Amino acid sequence: MEPEVFIKSLEEEIMHHEAVQHPFLHTFATQPLTLLQIQTFGLQHYQLVRVFLNYMTNVLPHIPDQDAADLFRVVFDDEFGQHTIFRSHPALYRNFLMSLGIPEEGWGRVTHLPETSDYIQGHLRLTRESDFIYSLGIVGPGHEFSIPTMFSYIVAGLKKNTSLSDEQIEYFTLHMEQDVGHAKVFNQLILRHVATEAGQTRLREGAMASLALRKRFWDGLSRQIFPEGQKKIEG
Repeated sequence: MEPEVFIKSLEEEIMHHEAVQHPFLHTFATQPLTLLQIQTFGLQHYQLVRVFLNYMTNVLPHIPDQDAADLFRVVFDDEFGQHTIFRSHPALYRNFLMSLGIPEEGWGRVTHLPETSDYIQGHLRLTRESDFIYSLGIVGPGHEFSIPTMFSYIVAGLKKNTSLSDEQIEYFTLHMEQDVGHAKVFNQLILRHVATEAGQTRLREGAMASLALRKRFWDGLSRQIFPEGQKKIEG
């Protein structure tokens, strides 16, 4: 398969993946939510946000050349907030948590759901131990391409159930815009490494491994936040 065709095919597959179209996301976007439900989501999801740069850092030793490193730097700068840490993505997320009335001392004292721990530990291990192409599938298509769609559901739910300002939910809306650009940056890298069937298979495996962990994360939040809906599914 030609590299450009492969990327389009993979993106189409991701758009229909059960992690990206998870029942949790559809329920969050359409059903009435209590403040406690939104707070529970926010605190569990923050545990993912605060360690994302660790995944990127784990990939750095495997970057094959300076051109690839320069492209990675584009994404790093956005994650770090470029010229000020107050615009870093974790900082923007903490602004969201404060807007929900969650005190600062509560941000890092969260008991992880098993699926939250699995997500974090799985990504840390995979990006630390895997080759560059596999890791590129994780942080590129597995994250940056899929996130704008998933976050569109989150933003819909927040707007429907809260009076939060655009500034207070900026973490999510910024990713809906910024990660489109990040996905294009990663695609420039992907094109160089998927000329062969083996490269395409390896990159897809990384993306699917990440999405499988994401699906489990949404499963955990569904069980925690929408237990009644979970009973209906199981019944």
